[in-house]
Amino acid sequence: MRYLIVGCGRVGSTLARRLMRAGHEITVVDENPAAFRRLGRNFGGQQVLGTGIDVDVLTRAGAANADGFAAVTQGDNRNIMAAMIAQQHFKIKKVVARIYDPERSQMYRDFGISTICPTTVGAKLMANALIEQTYRVLPFERKDIEVIEFVVTASLNGKTVKDVTIEGKTQVCVVVRRDASVVPKSDLRLEVGDRVVTVVAPDYLDEYRKLVDTNLAKAG
Repeated sequence: MRYLIVGCGRVGSTLARRLMRAGHEITVVDENPAAFRRLGRNFGGQQVLGTGIDVDVLTRAGAANADGFAAVTQGDNRNIMAAMIAQQHFKIKKVVARIYDPERSQMYRDFGISTICPTTVGAKLMANALIEQTYRVLPFERKDIEVIEFVVTASLNGKTVKDVTIEGKTQVCVVVRRDASVVPKSDLRLEVGDRVVTVVAPDYLDEYRKLVDTNLAKAG
C-alpha cells in the first residue's frame, strides 16, 4: 500500500517508520528540510520538500496514487486543509487528520474525514491513570460507541461472558488472561485478574458499570 504523510514531526516520523517496517511504500512531506532527519538514515521512503496544502507539492508526492493520507503537522488548520485536498481533489479513500481542538475534531469527522484528537485521547488516558483501577473507558474516537476495560474481581469470579453481556447493549470482545488474549465464547468463565474489553452503547455505560463494579456487584 502507498501512504502519504504530511508533517515530519515526532508523530509523522514515527508513523512513517512504523508503516515502512510493515512493508508499505511511504512518502513524507514537510516544508522544513531539517525535519527529515527524524526519519533516520535507514528510511527507505521518499521525502518531498514543500507544504502539504499545495496541490502541486502533493502531486509531486504521488497523492494521485496514494491509498491513504495522514496530516500530522502542528497546526489544525493546515491538517484540515491538507486532508480536504486529499479527500476532495485527489479522491484518496482513507484520509486521517490530527486535530487538537475536540469540537473541530468531531465536526470534521461528521464531514467524513477521520480525525484523531490527542487532547481527548490524552485526557482519557490521564484520567484512567489517576482515578480508575478496575473499570475504565478506553480511548476510542467515536460518539456512538464506547470501549471499556474492567478487571474481574472476586464478586465476578466464575461468572460467564454471557453473564456480563447485555444483548443489543454490550459485547465482550477480548479477555486477557495471564498475558494471553482470547476472543471469548459466551460460556467462558471469568477468573479473578482477567481484563475484559467490551464495547458498550453510550446510553448504557453507567448501567454496565454497575453490573461489573465490585461493590455494587457484591451488594446485588
